Amino acid sequence: MAKKEMDIDKEIEKLARKSNVNIKKTEYSFEKRIKSLDEEIDKIMNDKIKEFDKNKELTSDYLTTNYKSDTIEGYRKKLKKI
Repeated sequence: MAKKEMDIDKEIEKLARKSNVNIKKTEYSFEKRIKSLDEEIDKIMNDKIKEFDKNKELTSDYLTTNYKSDTIEGYRKKLKKI
């Protein structure tokens, strides 16, 4: 009886170690994936900020452009032809 109990205890210990190893592997995998997603989000956010800054610059350039009245008339004529 004592030997069977020892074998059961050893099996339980063995399974517990395997479970702990699997849990650690899963945790590491999730942490790695979360880190990867965070980096991807940061990259996308930085790209969007750059696009926003460029758009803001282009809008500013557009608003500060001084068109002469004859240039505007030329554009109106071209638009009417279209």
